[in-house]
Formats: sequence, C-alpha cells, structure tokens
Amino acid sequence: MEAAAAAAAAAAAAGGAPNPNARARSETADQTREVRVTEPEAWLALNAAELPPRTVLDLLDHYRSPEAIIAAGARAVAQAAQLSSRELVRLSAAAKRTYQPDLDKLGRLGARIVTIRDSEYPANLRQIYDPPPLLFVRGSIAPADERCIAIVGTRRVTPYGRLVSETLARDLAARGITVVSGLAVGADAAAHRGALSAGGRTIGVLACGIDVPYPRDTLELREQAVERGAVISELPLGTPARRHRFSARNRLVSGLSLGVVVTEAPERSGALITANIAANQGREVFAVPGSINSEFSRGTHALLRDGAHIAASVEDILDMLSLPEAAPAAKRETPDEGAPRPADLTIDEDTILGALSLQQRHVDAIIEDCRLPASRASAGLLMLELKGLVRRLPGNMFMRVR
Repeated sequence: MEAAAAAAAAAAAAGGAPNPNARARSETADQTREVRVTEPEAWLALNAAELPPRTVLDLLDHYRSPEAIIAAGARAVAQAAQLSSRELVRLSAAAKRTYQPDLDKLGRLGARIVTIRDSEYPANLRQIYDPPPLLFVRGSIAPADERCIAIVGTRRVTPYGRLVSETLARDLAARGITVVSGLAVGADAAAHRGALSAGGRTIGVLACGIDVPYPRDTLELREQAVERGAVISELPLGTPARRHRFSARNRLVSGLSLGVVVTEAPERSGALITANIAANQGREVFAVPGSINSEFSRGTHALLRDGAHIAASVEDILDMLSLPEAAPAAKRETPDEGAPRPADLTIDEDTILGALSLQQRHVDAIIEDCRLPASRASAGLLMLELKGLVRRLPGNMFMRVR
C-alpha cells in the first residue's frame, strides 16, 4: 500500500492521474506477503478466521489445500464461499498474521494440530455434518477411542448424580470404553474421575482455547486426562470460554461418541442441549432416572418421556449399542483396591446387594424387598458401606456402587 501511495503522489506531482497499474502491483505484492505460509500456518490462519466448519470444508474441497485458500486472497475466497462482510474481515486479518508464536506455544504446551485430513482425526467425529477442520490436541487419540461414550450432566450435581456419573464411567472404562465429557465441574468432572479410577481412557473437550486455564477447579483433572487420553479444543489459542461456545463444544462431545448418557439435569441444562445435538447426529441418547422429588432429575425424566433409553446400569448402555467388552483397562491402585467381591458376603449382605442398583432406593423399600427385619437390614447396609459396595445418600437413600 505504501508503494501505491508513492505512485499516486508521483503522478499527482507530475500533474497526472494516479497510475492504476501501480495500485494493482501493490495489491499483488500485499497478497504475496499474505500467502507465504507453511501448511501448519495456513491451517492456523483458517482456524483463526473462525469461519463455519462446513464453509471451511467446502473451501478445502474447492481449493484442495489450506495454503491454496490463503494464496487465493481473502476477497476471492469470500466470493467463492459467499462470506459475510464480517467473515471477510476476519479472514483477511487472519491471513496477514504470523503464526510462528502460536506454533512455539503449542510446542511448550505439548500440544499439536490434528486436521480432518490426518489419520489420527477421530473417526466418529469425522461423520457428523460439521466436524471441526482442525483440532488442538494434548495427549493421544487412539483407535480404541472409536468406542466412546459421553457422560454429561449438570454442574450443580447432587451426591446421587455425582456418584452415578462416576460409577457409570468407571464401569464403562473397566470394559474398555473411552469416556468423553466436557471437563466442567459437577457431573463432567465425576465422569472423568470415574474413568481414570478404573485405569481407562478419557477425552475432555474444552469450550476455550487449549491454552486457557478454565475451569480452574478441574485443571488437575485436565492434566490427568492428558496422561490417560486426550484434551481437545477446536478454538484458536487464547480464546476465552463464553456462553455461546458451549453448545458448539457440546456437538464435539456427542460427535466423538456412539451414545450420550445424561446422568442428572434440571429442566434447563446444557446437558439437555448435548442430548438434543446427539439425537440430531444419529447418536443414541440415554438418561438415568432419579427421584421424582428432585428438581435435578426433571431434565432426565423429560428425556426418558421423549424416548431416551434408560441407563440403570452399564449393561443397559452396552446392550443397546451392541458393544462387546474389550480388554479390561489396566487397573490402578485405588483406596478400595482390596474391596471384597460379592462372594465374600454374608447371606443378608448378598440379599441386600441384590436389591440395589445404580438407582437410589429408600431404606424402607430395601427392607420390604429383602423381607428382613429392620435391624438386620440396617446392619447389612452398614457392612456393605464399610466394604465399599453401597453408598448412603441423604434422606436414608442407598445405591450400589460395585
């Protein structure tokens, strides 16, 4: 542009009109400066422009490579893809940036770029209508991750919801299933913890840049997920978490998975958005029933009423998806590593355990089903608690955890 200004000034000084050829040469020179990028830099430029994923995929089909898209120039691309004026501005700005600092930062984070053209790109995610053209990944994406189940729920999780999320995730991971969730506090965090406790794999999907420390309450869990699976984001480095980014993140949670399990959710919950997206993607939707008196189960009950599959145990999920058990995950040492198996139980304890499942039950209902005196049933429940097989919940409710 400086050359164009100089040419115009020279023409004006000579008493003539500005030379249009000088402006054209200048614009060509500007474009040349924009397009001298490597393939990783071209991918980062497209990512930084934050164009709709489907638009970028169509452009890749048209231009064949990300470098060719950048080389074509923002205006030509805008015409080919019918970009809005805002999208044109973002693409033009992104094409002029330098991305070596971003690449350096990814290296420091131990993160890398995985594009939709890479063999490592998750196979399930590739199948949805609008897969992200680029993922930022920390950790590893393994072939076994095609057997993914998402577990999601409310951030304001109750003790019941936390226990169900953790237990289902642990049991799925123990059967070789990768557990996916959003690394949020509440049900998400419980699901990741459950998978990790079984020595299984877990994938956390962020609604912010992969370098952004959010949410702070699950940062330690994020690092554990990197060691035993992966943490991914489709957003440019430095992107903060904003409300509108969570629904976009949720499509990745469901897209990575064969099915989505909602463990606990009130009537207005982001977990229900994930379930709706999953249904639209052709994924199976499961819901865990809870107490009819709990506001935090109204969302899951609505899903069940609308046709979601019941998830009262891990077998309900595996049977519906026709998933055979894979090789069990390598066990990690946990505080209850030495917990006895049902074979070690007394007759009363075995009877009580048989009356329990992941569904919370009141002590009176347990006593009635087991046909035991209240004193013997209470003693049996206490021993099962001490053995790590049963969890007591508020309101004299009990549920099986093993």
